Amino acid sequence: MKKFILIALITVALSNTTAFSQNINLSPDSITTLLCKKWEVDYAMLGDMKIGRIPGAEELNYEFNKDKTFLLTSNDPNDKSKGTWAYDPKKKVIKLTVNGKSNTSIVSLKQGELVMHVDAGHTASQGPSDVTVVYKIKA
Repeated sequence: MKKFILIALITVALSNTTAFSQNINLSPDSITTLLCKKWEVDYAMLGDMKIGRIPGAEELNYEFNKDKTFLLTSNDPNDKSKGTWAYDPKKKVIKLTVNGKSNTSIVSLKQGELVMHVDAGHTASQGPSDVTVVYKIKA
């Protein structure tokens, strides 16, 4: 996971990007139906630039559950994180929380695709602090 985020951050720092944001305008039942599946990285959007998955990069997979929990895994079987998800109707996003930290949100959810926004926590002097990743349903 760290390798993918590091590569994405370096790419973001080298390009001039704009924010990628949408809103989730679905009923709670629709959110659960669309979200509760296994997901894998498809690509990242950096401004208008689409960046595909880098060969050999660490896999990041999410499995969302109806009890509002999720499991984040990578291609390393020992690298697993459990978390919770919650829909924020005011901001129209799904917040993800792992170990009490919530720096990741799902900003768009539709059949077969979710868009995740990660605030990497960098300051302006360190470069852009936002990473957007598009996921697809895992085959």
